[in-house]
Amino acid sequence: MPKKNLAHGISSFFHYKTVYVPALEGDDYVKGDTVVFSDDEDKNEIGEVIVANADVAKDDLSPTSEILRKATQNDIQKMNANKELAAEAYALCKELIARYELNMALIDCVISLDGIRMNFIFTSEDRVDFRDLVKELAKKFQKQIHLQQIGPRDKARFLRGYGKCGRKLCCEQTIGKLKSITMDMVRVQGMSNKGSDKLSGVCGKLMCCLAHEVADYDELRKNIPPFLSLVYLKDGKSGVLRGMDILNQKMRLDGEKETFMANVADIKKFTPPKGENPSLM
Repeated sequence: MPKKNLAHGISSFFHYKTVYVPALEGDDYVKGDTVVFSDDEDKNEIGEVIVANADVAKDDLSPTSEILRKATQNDIQKMNANKELAAEAYALCKELIARYELNMALIDCVISLDGIRMNFIFTSEDRVDFRDLVKELAKKFQKQIHLQQIGPRDKARFLRGYGKCGRKLCCEQTIGKLKSITMDMVRVQGMSNKGSDKLSGVCGKLMCCLAHEVADYDELRKNIPPFLSLVYLKDGKSGVLRGMDILNQKMRLDGEKETFMANVADIKKFTPPKGENPSLM
């Protein structure tokens, strides 16, 4: 049995991502705890435990990170004091983005727990030359300036929320890296005819949940002949395959006199569209 990589998932306020810190024997941290931890650069930061004692992939683990303590009142006061300055920095950065006509959407500004670094989080479809922007911000605030570009899915994952189904966003509950969602997953599940608004999540990208059942659909699809096959049923009926309900294992067949539904289990044999090599089920 493979060794488990138990970790606490911390939503790091400064890093604007989930950091997976190795869980130590005797840890009593639970979901919802605000904690101070050392990151991979040995800097102390603050964040919220969003998952405790999770088994994560080795590549997702931050092996040199460590939870130092539950956040004290002093830690919270520092964080709140930093938020006031962060709001001022956010407003100025918005002004500078407009002045320099940069193609970027500013999401947030966060200051490190020690107050030395500022992180400006943004999204953009393009590469952005923000050298002048960094110079102005560093001159004004006399701090180390970081600009962190994230994608729409990462933004939704960090800000959290609810999907069309009424449940918490899939990306928020996913442990480790987010999987790529592709149009192949849509096609396998017979949803290509759905509009983009039906297939897109709050981030504007294909919904994460499209990946949840794709393996099952792949397996079930193996039982169904190719589209436009001539299908012969056990009761003597036959028809050309014009549609399929993969999940319920049903087919829509065009017979000589009528269109009808049939169960995949009732197939006797079929001839593929090109008429070559009739196959038995």
